[in-house]
Amino acid sequence: MNAMTEVTARKIQWFAVRMKPNASGGPRTAIVDVEKEQYTNRAGQKAWRKIKGTGNRVFLPEHLMKRAGFEVFLPVKKVLRIKNRFTKEKHLVAVPLLADWMFVGLPIGGGEYGRGVPSWKKLMELDVVAGVMGTGGKPIQLSDATVMGMMRRYSGRNVSTAITERILARYNFNVGQLAKVLNGPFEDFDFKIDEINGALAKGLVNLFGRETSLVLELAQLAQKGRETD
Repeated sequence: MNAMTEVTARKIQWFAVRMKPNASGGPRTAIVDVEKEQYTNRAGQKAWRKIKGTGNRVFLPEHLMKRAGFEVFLPVKKVLRIKNRFTKEKHLVAVPLLADWMFVGLPIGGGEYGRGVPSWKKLMELDVVAGVMGTGGKPIQLSDATVMGMMRRYSGRNVSTAITERILARYNFNVGQLAKVLNGPFEDFDFKIDEINGALAKGLVNLFGRETSLVLELAQLAQKGRETD
């Protein structure tokens, strides 16, 4: 069992952690997973250049904490932004829902029980961390149910497989069940589950009087009457 599996297999204590902003006060981002190709420059030398269209923009504090082995949840929302200064065309981009804050999960006991498992000391040593929300000099612990509820609404499909499995076990969906869509273009629609395949559900929504087939992530759904659990 690796360190992250060990964390998610045990009960997690969640804390609100403040991120250090960039120089302009906004969230710190970076481009990762860039693919490169070799070419010959004008001087006849071999060099490397980025392949256009590759790479993913990430929120740097979230990326570094996950790389360090922490279970991290950064609530995001989708907003319309102009693509670039050469066009008025807009596209949806994910931005942090809470300015400068994210939620970090630590195993009960501070994570000192296993080699490589995240600990308070390791968390506070990260350059992207500014502090932890607390009162009277003590960090405020958030309940697992509260954080999982926020994950279902604002995860941006960026929650670990282990946490997704815990969410699904908590809500125990079944074929034939009527659920409610929590987010996305069909938010608040009723969704009848016809098929479950891993973390995905195939089902129907009533759109303008017609039943329309959709495939959604189970983490986007809530059992009727339990939307705010």
